[in-house]
Amino acid sequence: MNPNLFVAGVPKAGTTSLFHYLALHPDVFSSSRKEPGYFHPFKIKEMASGLEAYLKCFSGHSEQRYAMEATPGYFYGGRESADAINNFSSDSRVILVLRDPVERLFSFYKYKKSLGHIDGRLNFGTYIEACKKVPGEQPIQKKNYDFWAMVGGNYASLLSDWHSVFGDRLKICFFDDLVKGKHDFVSGLCEWLDLDSSLIARKQTRVENKSMLYRSKGLQRVATSFDSLFSGVWYYMPWLKWPFSGIYNLLNAKPHTETISDSQRSELEAYYQGDISKTRAFLEERQIGNLPGWLK
Repeated sequence: MNPNLFVAGVPKAGTTSLFHYLALHPDVFSSSRKEPGYFHPFKIKEMASGLEAYLKCFSGHSEQRYAMEATPGYFYGGRESADAINNFSSDSRVILVLRDPVERLFSFYKYKKSLGHIDGRLNFGTYIEACKKVPGEQPIQKKNYDFWAMVGGNYASLLSDWHSVFGDRLKICFFDDLVKGKHDFVSGLCEWLDLDSSLIARKQTRVENKSMLYRSKGLQRVATSFDSLFSGVWYYMPWLKWPFSGIYNLLNAKPHTETISDSQRSELEAYYQGDISKTRAFLEERQIGNLPGWLK
């Protein structure tokens, strides 16, 4: 069976947690890797050669109603990625989770810094300046991905692309609602998917993929290798990973203490103001209500 449920965006909006929550439902079969990335704009020209490996991510599927994967970078492929998914799986459903673009940018910055993908000497101010060098009209590319996050908070045109392909098979949600109540958020998605939400226990929902800084990069590399080695175990028994994560974070992790200054926030809010207005109009036109504060 081809996958027919995609969590396609956006990065740093709780997609990892959402993937794990939905995977708890007996009628949802999740991919062995959370982000196979087969329809990612970086890989779309290589799809033919990667099909066998992609389908292996769903080996073991039996009678479950949905086969699901979550690659939030798909969102930035716009119409190209949307068409590719729809052509591959014509009855597929897509979930997009939107987040306040200022907070999403800051979270992405912290995440990339925790992974060592950007210079550890950068602060948020210098990161914003680096992001400004990426042309706003330029499509996402591998070479500029780490600094495309500022442009990536412009949602309106991409939402239009996805909606034009999927229509009612597209569900637009908000990170704010996920934070407000994880179980209620997942229950709402289950209703949209025509699934019994009572089959997911409240105690099984917890935050995944939280960005942290690490005291020792060497120990972080070892932990990453260990996590990859036992990925098959975590897939079938995710609760076994939780004590290991807790002990490791106690020993090597430290929380980010950097914050967004008032001037930085004001600058970014001004930058996103026009796109937020367009996004709000798009959502209201489609009668999507209960908008979060950043969209009002």
